[in-house]
Amino acid sequence: MNRVYTYIVLLLFISRISFGQQIPDNIKTELAGYEEQITKFKNEGNKNLELEYSNKAAFLCWNNQFFDLAIKHFENVLDINKSLGNNNGILMATNYLGMIYSETEKYNKAIEYFKNGLSISRSLKNKSDIVSGLINIAQTYQLSGNFDESNKSSLEGISISKELTDIKSQRTFYGIIAENYQKLGNSGKSIEYFDLFASLDKFIKNQEIKDIKNQSASEVNKAQQEKAITEKELIKQTDKLKITEDSLAVVEELTREQKMQLELKESQIKAQEAQLKLERLWRSILIYGFLAILIIAALLLFLYSKIRSQKTQIEEQRDKLDLQNKKINSSIQYAQNIQQAILPTTKQLDKHFDSFIIYKPKDIVSGDFYWYVEFNDRVYIASIDCTGHGVPGAFMSMIGNRLLNEIVIEKNILEPAKILSMLNDKIIIALRQNETENEDGMDVCLLCFEDIKNKGKAIFTGAKRSLLIFRNENKAIEEIKGDRLSIGGSKNENRDKEFTSHQIIINSQDIVFLSSDGLTDQNNADRKRFGSQRLNDLVIQNSNKQLPDLKTIIEKELDNFQQGEEQRDDITFIGLKIK
Repeated sequence: MNRVYTYIVLLLFISRISFGQQIPDNIKTELAGYEEQITKFKNEGNKNLELEYSNKAAFLCWNNQFFDLAIKHFENVLDINKSLGNNNGILMATNYLGMIYSETEKYNKAIEYFKNGLSISRSLKNKSDIVSGLINIAQTYQLSGNFDESNKSSLEGISISKELTDIKSQRTFYGIIAENYQKLGNSGKSIEYFDLFASLDKFIKNQEIKDIKNQSASEVNKAQQEKAITEKELIKQTDKLKITEDSLAVVEELTREQKMQLELKESQIKAQEAQLKLERLWRSILIYGFLAILIIAALLLFLYSKIRSQKTQIEEQRDKLDLQNKKINSSIQYAQNIQQAILPTTKQLDKHFDSFIIYKPKDIVSGDFYWYVEFNDRVYIASIDCTGHGVPGAFMSMIGNRLLNEIVIEKNILEPAKILSMLNDKIIIALRQNETENEDGMDVCLLCFEDIKNKGKAIFTGAKRSLLIFRNENKAIEEIKGDRLSIGGSKNENRDKEFTSHQIIINSQDIVFLSSDGLTDQNNADRKRFGSQRLNDLVIQNSNKQLPDLKTIIEKELDNFQQGEEQRDDITFIGLKIK
């Protein structure tokens, strides 16, 4: 009865500490059994068995993603190993805790545990474990966005890996550094370390192919040895048969000598026939054995030739793909530099506004871009969402940026509605949309401050994009909708209708937002959209924050919402506050 009561209490305890997670009955029962054993052996002072069941409970919780319970049990494992003085056990438990915290995106805790594990490895002077620890730390710093510390750990790891001639670890570190420099915007360094990564990757793959070749040769030798053994057995059996036949012939001969002469002659004839049969059997054995050897040899030669041909083709195709991939990536990286060069700098915006810009291309280059111009005492800023993303969208963004500069600066067209009308006409002409089936275009959110010295008055014009204003006076979001007309497109419906200009007043504490639809349309793993309401609520709740802090909050909320889901579109979101 006491045991049943204890079992029920453990089940209730597990249900409470799961922090709202619903544990399946089979997992709950198995975990309760482990908890009962842990308590029993702890009371008996049997630390080894307590450690064994604590490990089982920890891995059960980890494998089923009950992370808080897993952490609790691994901390118990760590304490037991410390009491036993088991350094290897301490190292493993420490690293497991770091992995769980990294998996749950608690990167600071993860790094803390990984560094503790690294200290243990250094004290044990185990260079292989030191390399593994540095990989964990470098990857966790990378995930947390601390690319400089990630590079620092990677460079130390490369040095130790070279001492161990551990080229696989070197390859891993080079890959981490290449990705870090890419995210830091240093294309030159990124390409330099990517080349080192690619060369080691190619060498490792060549070694793996060589090992496969050696294994194939070993199998051929094994087959040849088995064939030789078979031939020896055949020879032995043939010798035994010959001895038997000879013995029978001798016995018959002795018996017939005691009989008639006729029987002797018959026995001699039978002996000759037996000899002929034996010779025919021997010839057959030799012929069929030789044919079997030829067939096996031909088959092995064919297989070897085919494997060698396939290996050569695979290596050639791999080298071509590696080269093509490298050229394509290099070209796209250079295109990214060009596209980044046409975007306004923060210094330009900081001259008149407090601002932030969230600009996250789906691919290396983007179909979104933002535009900023000061001309004739006016300030223009726009967020533009072109058709598509990646390389096609990037081409459209370059065309759009060039046409906007031409319309305002060269043509001296200053009214926002007229700017969008002329942009529409020029896109149709540039893409020959009246002659072809091309339907590419762009959605635009354009804001014009008529007087740089008095930025409280502005004009907004939108092409399928709205302008959002946080009004500090009533702590609410005001949405000014643009026209339901896009820029460009093959059908060009309603192109005789002009775009609408909206005169607006902006107070000093108001915040203006221009954006593409990428942020609100982003989905999570459950296929739910981030949505306008979520964004508006987030802005209202944090309206008292500085704009850089508001940017960080929005990015963090978006990251938490995505849950690792792939970005579906380019994202542009700009916030402005008049200085």
